[in-house]
Amino acid sequence: MIPGFGTIHDNLIPAIHDGVEVFVIGCHCTEADTTKQHISFLRNEGKEVYGVLMMYHMASTEKILEEAQKMQSYGALGVILMDSAGASTPELVQRTISTLYDNLHIHVGFHPHNNMGMAVANAYTAYQEGASIIDGTLRGFGAGAGNCQLEDFVALMEKCGIRTGVDLYKLLDASEEVMPRIMGKEMGQDPLSIVSGQNGVFSGFKLHVQKAAAEFSVDPKDIFKELGRRKAVAGQEDMIVEIAEKLSRPTGYNSGHNMNYQLESLL
Repeated sequence: MIPGFGTIHDNLIPAIHDGVEVFVIGCHCTEADTTKQHISFLRNEGKEVYGVLMMYHMASTEKILEEAQKMQSYGALGVILMDSAGASTPELVQRTISTLYDNLHIHVGFHPHNNMGMAVANAYTAYQEGASIIDGTLRGFGAGAGNCQLEDFVALMEKCGIRTGVDLYKLLDASEEVMPRIMGKEMGQDPLSIVSGQNGVFSGFKLHVQKAAAEFSVDPKDIFKELGRRKAVAGQEDMIVEIAEKLSRPTGYNSGHNMNYQLESLL
């Protein structure tokens, strides 16, 4: 749950009454203060609660540690870094996870996205640096290019001699027999997923970008590039239309590129 989108009274208390035992409270990576009430309340209720720092690539390692320490002080049992844009490099994962592991006394976790095809590799790097929580999904099901493909990650861990306690064959069976029935499409990289990851833009912007690009006849890749330059975060979707409209003008950010894109679209 993200504070602001959900509240203690309207969401957490009903969830507790319905039997929920594990809670994950997320926020933008520089706004851990917004989670204090929610994490403290849940710990006082005796629940298992973790903090999530979203879009962690947008802040320095020192700032991420500072925000994670706040969540630790509120009572969180662990802090999970969410690679919301799939923008992580192995070097960034290594540096950030190792810093948290060395300076926190709670669990450290990692939630990779696969925009640049690095989710499994980054998950393994996080594990090597001390992460004890790795988020993943069958077939990589998730926003944008998807999440860390769980069956790939478990297979890699086994190949490296690391016991996970997960039955790989059952995962593979579920991947083959169950997932095709509940997924609307195959996951994986496409041009926009790659560009959003390269520019560090939230994966959930993809559909909004495609719609605006079509409406104004501009290249969606240019929209992602400008969103990255502006360091846009979730909740700033209105910015997408503004950027697309400006790109469509002859004096836009990159009018020559846009003219070429319009001609290619017509052809």
